[in-house]
Amino acid sequence: MKRNYFQTFEEISSGYFLHVNFMNDSFLFLDKFAHELYIKANQPDEIKKKNENLFNNLCNYEFLIPDDVDERAIVDMWKQQEQFDTSLYHIVINPTLDCNLSCWYCYENKIRNSKISEQTIEGIKRHIALHFNVKPYKTLKLSFFGGEPFICFSEILQIIKFAKDFCKENEVRLLLDFTTNSTLLDKEKIKDLSEYNCTFQITLDGNRAQHNKIKYEKDRNTDTYRSAINNIELIEAIIPNSLVFVRINFDKVTLKGFDDIIYDLDSLDRRKSIIILKKVWQVRQNDITKELVVNTIDKLFGKGFIVDYHTQGKLCFAERLNQAVINYDGLVFKCTTITKFNRENSYGKLDTSTGEITWNATKLANVTKDVQTQKCKDCCWYPTCYGPCNNHIIAGDAGCFLDVLKLSRKEYLMFLYKNKAKRLSLLK
Repeated sequence: MKRNYFQTFEEISSGYFLHVNFMNDSFLFLDKFAHELYIKANQPDEIKKKNENLFNNLCNYEFLIPDDVDERAIVDMWKQQEQFDTSLYHIVINPTLDCNLSCWYCYENKIRNSKISEQTIEGIKRHIALHFNVKPYKTLKLSFFGGEPFICFSEILQIIKFAKDFCKENEVRLLLDFTTNSTLLDKEKIKDLSEYNCTFQITLDGNRAQHNKIKYEKDRNTDTYRSAINNIELIEAIIPNSLVFVRINFDKVTLKGFDDIIYDLDSLDRRKSIIILKKVWQVRQNDITKELVVNTIDKLFGKGFIVDYHTQGKLCFAERLNQAVINYDGLVFKCTTITKFNRENSYGKLDTSTGEITWNATKLANVTKDVQTQKCKDCCWYPTCYGPCNNHIIAGDAGCFLDVLKLSRKEYLMFLYKNKAKRLSLLK
């Protein structure tokens, strides 16, 4: 037996250590005696002789693995399997690049009155069927992005209704995903989505006063904060198979009024809602105090929420070969975090008459090319993130997610542990 390469530990209190295995997301708390026995043992058999229970736990949670297991090769294989997996086909659709709001931090180039055409809608329908015939998939995931996608709700419904019938006929699972400011949602639209398996990402920019200063409609005196809260509650009540990611975009002011947000979210079902904490990208990291971040996370855990704070989801969806971003004008991309959805940044074009995507082979090849640095591959955290995405590496701006945390290693490991414990408790 040998020690798994992808593990680390921190002393979380005097004489107690948290050990984390990043290959299988397992955690062990060891007292000082057990910790030192594990760390200082030259051979695992020494552990077995002195503490068989500890040895068995280390083996069961794969902190100790057989000598012939190449864990680094296994992680590389997992990454490739995710990159080339064909069981899921993921289409991100931008029905518009217009938006009814003008949030100051938005990175996208808004295109007024842009709207998906009937021709593009029919092309997407043909593509769903064509891709299945060429490369059959078990799950179809349709994500609606933008712009504000609900500007084009009737167009979205056309695509969804086709996908529903197609998936039923071909025994394919259908998943829907919406990234929205939620101001154009209402009870009737939510009812129209009630029979589907839906995920929403809805943003709050602070408490009621701050949010309404950032998210406002110029021609209407709308309480966009209250509208968002009401719609989150309606989604939970009306759509049985729903999950809402409430994304809190924070600056140095937002977290100071966080008690108001927690109060307004307290009625939510913790099994159907996850809180994302995301610093506004234009705000300097040093402008946010660690105490505010830690206190906010602790408050959310105290209220029973699962929290996403720089939580790594392994492979970025854009690095999966079986994925496409289709713009309202038929241009095709891979990534959604770009400022301009134009021809220069596109990866291909949808032929609306046939449903076929003509890809730029050179650009597409870069999606799955192994350009990760050896430094990342040698990091014990590598199984949690697979390193920065290829686009960032090729552009020369790849950084480690650990570098932007406002938490120490000990604090972040405890955050991961508490999050997993919360998830497991909600499954009971």
